Amino acid sequence: MEIEKVIGDCEFFLNNVFQNLEKAGFFLDEFEELDHIAYRTESIEKYEEVKNKLVHFSEAYNEKIFNDRLIFVCRLKMPIKYGKFSIKGIELLAPKENNKHKNGLEHAEFVIKTTLLEFQKKHSDIEFNLDAYDRKENPELEVEFKDHAVKFHEQSLLEVRNI
Repeated sequence: MEIEKVIGDCEFFLNNVFQNLEKAGFFLDEFEELDHIAYRTESIEKYEEVKNKLVHFSEAYNEKIFNDRLIFVCRLKMPIKYGKFSIKGIELLAPKENNKHKNGLEHAEFVIKTTLLEFQKKHSDIEFNLDAYDRKENPELEVEFKDHAVKFHEQSLLEVRNI
């Protein structure tokens, strides 16, 4: 089984991500890595189904409750290749209460080469979502596009989770 049969068309999703980043004024050389992409589920049953399938593609993983919902993170045995990037992880999000999201790839997360503050100043024309900017564990800047979001960190989620 291919991972696309579990999480959907990664290339199509990533094409949209990179087109939107380019239009917004971001440059590829600002990113250290694209450490993972995230798949959101609309039911706990779908979350369990996808998680059980992702385990087969994983060399390591963990699951914990974060913001009142389960989140499964795995390091892939075979990273997903996209351009110069080698995506090593998948984040699987269980639905929050009063969920309005559909099943599917939802966001991509990049490790940046500078601090979040420097990155934010460089892109002062961008309206970042700052909800997790002051978070203690792995703070982030987020840009929301029509059909996905992109998050920026100083450290990989796989490192933060010791996976």
